[in-house]
Amino acid sequence: MKIAVLGYAGSGKTYLSDYISKKKNIPVLHLDEIKWDKEWKPIDNSLVLPQVSEFMKNDEWIIDGYYDYLFYNERLEDADLIVLLLLPRLTCFYRAVKRTKSRKEDGYKNDLNRWFIKFTLFGCRNKERRQTYAGIAKKYNDKTVVLKSQRQVDKFLKSI
Repeated sequence: MKIAVLGYAGSGKTYLSDYISKKKNIPVLHLDEIKWDKEWKPIDNSLVLPQVSEFMKNDEWIIDGYYDYLFYNERLEDADLIVLLLLPRLTCFYRAVKRTKSRKEDGYKNDLNRWFIKFTLFGCRNKERRQTYAGIAKKYNDKTVVLKSQRQVDKFLKSI
């Protein structure tokens, strides 16, 4: 099975991807982990693109993250399942702050700054992104699951 996991910052994409990966023994690729170093500096696409391309050759995969320039259309086309995590703004913000604290323990620079706060609360939820997600749900209706609450996420995870 090939699964693309998309959604707002802090919505739980990594958690959900890791959960499914462990439950189904499917390799997972977190795009944030290969796109950013521990100082939150972007890693050059000439290094990132081949990693994504090679990973997508697997018979099964889970890829979490949006990044429209990292084989976005191919991921959506190839996926057997697309999961859209569109949880409430404050839920996502709380989780993003919590994640920032745990990443600091793993050696990441603290990314809790003005840009991060603005992006988490508003930037990743702009009109264009909302329309993109609505378009995905419509175009890939037969293979898309839209989760808008923790209750829906819990129910989905139990069904796996």
